[in-house]
This record gives sequence, C-alpha cells and structure tokens, in this order.
Amino acid sequence: MLKVGIFVEGQTERIFVEKLLNEYLTSSYVTIEAIKHLGNKVSIVRKRNTHSGTRYYFLIHDVSGDGRVVSALLERAPGMITRQNYKRLLALRDLHPRKRGEKNKVLNSINSEFNRHSFGDKLRIILAVMEIEAWFLADYNLFSRINEKLTPDFIKNKLNVDLLRGNPELYNRPATIVDKIFRISGEKYKKREKQSYKICYKIDYEFLCCTEEVHQKVSSFKYFLNCIDESLSNN
Repeated sequence: MLKVGIFVEGQTERIFVEKLLNEYLTSSYVTIEAIKHLGNKVSIVRKRNTHSGTRYYFLIHDVSGDGRVVSALLERAPGMITRQNYKRLLALRDLHPRKRGEKNKVLNSINSEFNRHSFGDKLRIILAVMEIEAWFLADYNLFSRINEKLTPDFIKNKLNVDLLRGNPELYNRPATIVDKIFRISGEKYKKREKQSYKICYKIDYEFLCCTEEVHQKVSSFKYFLNCIDESLSNN
C-alpha cells in the first residue's frame, strides 16, 4: 500500500483537501482519512476503515494552528516514514502572515530544515499564496452556486473584484475577498465548519484541476497537484 500524509493548518484546509482528493483520485482503491491534533491529544475526524483492496492511503493531519504545520510534520516524520512506511509527507500552509516577497525566503528556510534529515527527500512544503482562499477564488463561478445572484459580473459591479480576469494570488488577503462577497448577500465568512463544508462542496474541482488558465494564475495550487501526482508515481 502506498501511503501519503498531508499536514494542514485548520478545518477549512482539511475539508478542502478531503473533497479535492475524493474528486481528483477516482480510483476505488483510494482510502482517505483524517485526524485532528489538539495539544497532545488526537481525535479521529474521518474514521479509519481501510479495506483490504486499498492501494493508495492518504491520512490528513489537521494540526489546528497556522504556525504548527511544519513542526508537526517534522515531529511525526521519523515514525511515519521509517516505521509506518509513508512515501511522502506534505505540509500545506498559507504564506500569510508573511509578505508575498518573502515567499522564496520562507520556502528556502523550510526546505533547509527538511534537508537536515535523512528522509528530507520525502518531505514537501506547499505555500498557498497568500491564503488557501485564493484557490477558492480561482473557481469564479463558485459563489453563484452558493447564491445564484453572486455571479462574477455582479461581484465585479459591487466590489470591483474581477474573478474572471484577476489573479487571486495577487490579493493580500484572499479570505477578506471571500468575506466581502459573502457580505453582499448578508452573510460573513467565519470559517466555521458548516460554512467550510458549504464552500468546499460547491467548488468545481474538475475545473480547478484541469484548466490550464487556473494553473498559470494559481501556481501554488498547481504545485500542490504536482505533489499529489508525484506521491502516486512509481518513482
């Protein structure tokens, strides 16, 4: 069985990754499970029920903190890689609150830390620029599926935010853009579990995963997909 661990910084990221993997990996031989870390305690979010035919196993770690993703991965990496035979461990976190111009500095620092370990070649860091909500905004028809009046044209007229032509990675706070869009219809974006499911289950994952325009604009999402593909390869 090929095993991959993905460390994320909160429930919105966990729900998004769960749904993405379910949509992107259509094989019946894939098992996707999740656990949540609260201090020294671990709780099961998606119950473990790996069946005998599983070929690809993904375990998502919600570490519940935007500064803990890399440290949580490194803390568990020796056991997961050397004893539990994980092929890859991925760390997904926002670039925010660091500035856009610091991206390479942050990446180099984390990769240098990874490379200090003998298993460093099995670790990957993915920085969502500036927040994972930029990936949501790349699906410009997402909000009209949530509320039919929230079309790209309506949003542009109300907020001067051009979802069709704009690059969501250029927003300093993509989550704030999502909040402003929700406020048009009288809601607020608070990243609560019910709301995260509402958003993540309305995303068109085929559009995100298969559209070259999205990959050119949102390079951090494209890199995340590349890491998933690499994890599933025979190399």
